[in-house]
Amino acid sequence: MNKKLISFFLFLSFLNIYYLSSFSKISFGDGIGFLLDVEKELFTNQVTPLSHFLYLNTAVFLTKYCGVDSIMTMRLASVVPAALSIAFLYIIIKELIAENWIAITCSIVFGLGFTFWRSASTIEVYTFNAIWIIFFLIYSLKSLKKPSLINLLLTGFFLGVSMWVHIQNIMLIPAYFVILYQLRNSKKNIFISVSIFTLIFCTMFLVNHLAYIPVKYTFLTGTGTWIEDTFRQGFSELLKDVIKSFLFLLYNFNIFLIFLPYGIREIYINHKNIFPFIVASFVFTFGFATFYAVSDNYVFFIPSYIIIIILIGYGIKFLSAKYKLKKLQLITFLIPLFYIGCYKIASNVDATKTFRQEKAYKGGLSYYMLPWLHNNLGCIEFTLKKRTSIDNVEELRRQSLEFVKLREKYQNREEVIKL
Repeated sequence: MNKKLISFFLFLSFLNIYYLSSFSKISFGDGIGFLLDVEKELFTNQVTPLSHFLYLNTAVFLTKYCGVDSIMTMRLASVVPAALSIAFLYIIIKELIAENWIAITCSIVFGLGFTFWRSASTIEVYTFNAIWIIFFLIYSLKSLKKPSLINLLLTGFFLGVSMWVHIQNIMLIPAYFVILYQLRNSKKNIFISVSIFTLIFCTMFLVNHLAYIPVKYTFLTGTGTWIEDTFRQGFSELLKDVIKSFLFLLYNFNIFLIFLPYGIREIYINHKNIFPFIVASFVFTFGFATFYAVSDNYVFFIPSYIIIIILIGYGIKFLSAKYKLKKLQLITFLIPLFYIGCYKIASNVDATKTFRQEKAYKGGLSYYMLPWLHNNLGCIEFTLKKRTSIDNVEELRRQSLEFVKLREKYQNREEVIKL
């Protein structure tokens, strides 16, 4: 089957999966803050770690000028980039590995991975961010294969633009430097690429300056102590971070992790031209996500997971020369059953009883162990019915009540409570 046709089929398939599994009610988390700004049709003029300039302003534009309902806008802002990411991920792996079945298998594994699927099911920036990272990876790898002006220019362009979505992407700058070093003989092309990247990157500081935002807040939030907490961690906390990151890996890739070391070996031995770039892309993004001291750090692993699935693809290719592995394609369709099985087991373990009770307002273990949010409990209903929680949810309540006030201008209370 034609590569473009397969890519389009993957896009349509995951568009349906993500849309059908998307939140039924406005979910818990940071999403209500984004939704509130979109409902207000309020563009942001700040480029900070919490503003997500390109993500938020794209959503506001769709609502304000295209007449799309704010909730639908935010749903599509997660679902569509997620489905596109799977389609373009297939193209990357197909270009690198050639075997169609491996590229399809790896794309499905990544697409059904808990972290990415959950991000596609809720209101969050991370799938919108992933598509820009994938574009950066596509043209980075193209540049290593064919260091043309257009490939290098687009490498710098997409890396620069990605910073306007999420500042976490500064962790990809070392990988960009690796490319520049490896292609150091193409001086003119490198100069143009670096100029484009520098212009886009430095414009963030100019935008903040015009908004009277200190330069440091391009990288710092000013509202939390996450960076300070990260550097204050002791050995035991760091060890817990490492263990937790491994458990996240296991939950996202399950038995496919077996192929990871073989993939690393394959690239190191037979693809030395891309090995340094792959290492730099992975180490800094994975390291940041592992040690960043926030409670929901699992979402920060997505950039490194893109690299991991590429490595898994290489591992499958290496072992497929010795073993018949095409049946792995069938295993991918069992991934949802893996989540359900883990959830059922955890639900019957006494050790989780207290946790289930404390998090019942969100849906208990299902909220944390099942990636889909169809028929979920919503934060609007939680707020209006004045339900209690041991967690600090005052900001969520405030934003929810403000959103309700705006919605009640054209919807009655019974309709709003169902949102």
